[in-house]
Amino acid sequence: MYLNTNLSFLRKKRGLSQREMAKVIGLTSSAIAFYETGDREPSLKNLIKIAEYFSVSIDDLLLKDLRPQGSVLTRNLKYLRNREHYSQEDMAKLLKVSKANMSKYESGAAELSNQGLINVSQFFGVTIDALLKKDLSKEGFK
Repeated sequence: MYLNTNLSFLRKKRGLSQREMAKVIGLTSSAIAFYETGDREPSLKNLIKIAEYFSVSIDDLLLKDLRPQGSVLTRNLKYLRNREHYSQEDMAKLLKVSKANMSKYESGAAELSNQGLINVSQFFGVTIDALLKKDLSKEGFK
């Protein structure tokens, strides 16, 4: 179930604090905090209010991760790093960048340079096209 992560994501996407969202929906800020941590679940009445406010279906609110999943490259960087049991710090050293930049590459907040693409491609033995266009976790890439 994705209610807690979706609620937090949708609230932040609108630029609302928990207090502001609670006021709009007619709840307490502590109720919103409990929903977002997963410590409590809203009543059906409140679930409907939340879904209507954010213009999403209850199915999507509960069953679908509404957060953006990032680009193919960001998913592949995480997949390759985790497959080899590397930390972000290990990958940062490989790419000769800071750990903060590595985190940004994996989150999609910054783009990997062309040389970085080449380095990752050579290190993991995969083409740049594959890095950018194929979900390597589903390709059975070893």
